[in-house]
Amino acid sequence: MNSNILGLALSFPFLALVILAGILLRRYASVSSEAMRKFVHIGVSNWWFIEVNFFTSLSYALVGPILFIILNSLFTFLNWGKALGMDDKKRNYGLIYFPISLLVLVVLQYQGVVSSLVCSIAVFVMGYGDGLAALVGTKWGKKKLPVPGLVKSWAGTLTMASVSSLVALIGLAFFTTLSAPVVLGISLVIGLSAAVAEAVTPLGLDNITVPLVVVFLLGVFL
Repeated sequence: MNSNILGLALSFPFLALVILAGILLRRYASVSSEAMRKFVHIGVSNWWFIEVNFFTSLSYALVGPILFIILNSLFTFLNWGKALGMDDKKRNYGLIYFPISLLVLVVLQYQGVVSSLVCSIAVFVMGYGDGLAALVGTKWGKKKLPVPGLVKSWAGTLTMASVSSLVALIGLAFFTTLSAPVVLGISLVIGLSAAVAEAVTPLGLDNITVPLVVVFLLGVFL
């Protein structure tokens, strides 16, 4: 079977499973709407494994992000999410912005603007970094950053920096020939920059700004 067709065949049930798992967690495990939203956010980021392993054509690779954008938009603008307990429409916008970032990264990758590795690090920084930061910040983030107008917590921001640094470290250590000190230095810069971008960007737009910041910095360093 053509690998692009196989990629599509995996993408559709993958998205369905992520959403179904989120629904079941919300309904039967009594997780908060924020936890469900971030579970879906982290889950969707793992679609990138399908993207890099199966798709060889831009047109096929774009189907997944476009599908994510359409479905997430329906959940938000038609209030489908409200039936699942996701009734904060402003927060739900982030579920739309993230697949928009995926779409942009797919185009940048296939146009040769940046490498697959750079895009992969950006996706997982956004998926795991932001997702886990929100979960930690919601549960333990009572102490907020001392910056007027910001509602981010120290706990969430430190989680974002740590997870983002770890994602970059894994990617650079295993898929480049850079020396250990250089890998560590770049990873720390990525982690801190991603945390700052996530902290200062309002309205869920960090789902766009964070991966773009990561792509820009890695483009400079690599």
